[in-house]
Amino acid sequence: MKNKFKSFLRRAKAVIAAGIVAATAAVTTVCASAETAEAGSSMMSTVIADAGEQITAQFSDLVMTIVPVTIGILGSGLIIFGIFALIKTSKKIFGKVAG
Repeated sequence: MKNKFKSFLRRAKAVIAAGIVAATAAVTTVCASAETAEAGSSMMSTVIADAGEQITAQFSDLVMTIVPVTIGILGSGLIIFGIFALIKTSKKIFGKVAG
């Protein structure tokens, strides 16, 4: 029991240390981003408009890529399904003929 408690305390210390490191990294990143935004003196509306255009363009590219791939996968799946249905039907027919 004592060994389990010591093991638990070691793990708890490791988790707390990892949490502190992650929080410190997040705060550092936020501060660096704030300094960069102030240094660039960019207008927030311009940044949001550019981000909106980029998101729209990326979404359009994603859809244009996914749709042909999905159609190809569905077509291949339909062909495989047809082959299995044909095999199943031919087994029934040959089973009746041979039996």
